[in-house]
Amino acid sequence: MQNFERICELMNEIAGVPREKVTPESTVDQLNLDSLDVTELILSIEDEFGILVEDDSAIRSVGDLLQRLDKTA
Repeated sequence: MQNFERICELMNEIAGVPREKVTPESTVDQLNLDSLDVTELILSIEDEFGILVEDDSAIRSVGDLLQRLDKTA
């Protein structure tokens, strides 16, 4: 669950999304993230976790990000 908490923090830092609005099922649209927010979030995650997200168009929810992190861990 540590990855989830860090993703929540990054979403708040990048796009001002309140922590209480974020769930693993939350979609990009539900959180009102635009393409620039998503790109910035993915770049931050790549830098922080040392991974490469090759197909960022497949990222539609917080759960998608968590699955990517779990696959690379």
